Amino acid sequence: MREIKYIYEDHHIIACHKPAGVATEGARVGTMDVVSNVRNYLARKHREAGGKDRGLPYVATVNRLDQPVEGVLVLAKTKAAATSLSGQIKDKTTDKYYYALCYGDIPGDEGHLQNNMARDDHNLRAVVLSDKEAASLEDYSVTLKSGEKITIMALGIKNAELDYKVIARSFIGEKPVTLLEVKLLTGRYHQIRAQLSYLGYPLLGDQKYGSDESIAFSKEQNVKDVCLVCHKFVCDHPKTGKRTTFEIKPDNLQIRGILKL
Repeated sequence: MREIKYIYEDHHIIACHKPAGVATEGARVGTMDVVSNVRNYLARKHREAGGKDRGLPYVATVNRLDQPVEGVLVLAKTKAAATSLSGQIKDKTTDKYYYALCYGDIPGDEGHLQNNMARDDHNLRAVVLSDKEAASLEDYSVTLKSGEKITIMALGIKNAELDYKVIARSFIGEKPVTLLEVKLLTGRYHQIRAQLSYLGYPLLGDQKYGSDESIAFSKEQNVKDVCLVCHKFVCDHPKTGKRTTFEIKPDNLQIRGILKL
């Protein structure tokens, strides 16, 4: 398993750098996930410090990263910290910033995306819907522009928003790519991947939401990870209330190359 790196810890929270390919929690039997790893890490530290066995320590996730996505995760070590962080996320007072490496040359220097988004109940993937498609909703079914009907999950159709700005334009081989910094304004399932694909600029390495051309190019260039990294998470510390930033440098080779890290 790729290494989970711990970047901050106190009595209330622990922040880590999750590698691509590792689940946040709920991994299949025999496979380690971030929550299990953190619990084992804290229990081991407690034993090494001479503490008595108190069973597995309390660890709670307040947000997740998709398994293929690398980035910062902040976990709560107490119920009070979990309540505070969950409340901040609900009130939209936390900030999450991502690096996203897109296939193609995105015009302009910045942009705002606002879309209707749902989850396809059959394929378990996010779908972006036009206003007309969203208006066709009846009994958890929508009719796409193609005429195809799909069943969406009971969560229904949600608003999805993000802001982005261009960090760099470059080439991999002879193909143009654009590195964005994305500020997530809503936290929908697979949101960034689905919205950028709908815009026409899918992420490199994304087999699920990529176009035929971007998938073929990613394979040609041996890009195995989705080129999406949550590089910065900002919140109020659950105990002190101080505005706190957790930030990492990506391990993703393609993003590192463009950032010259």
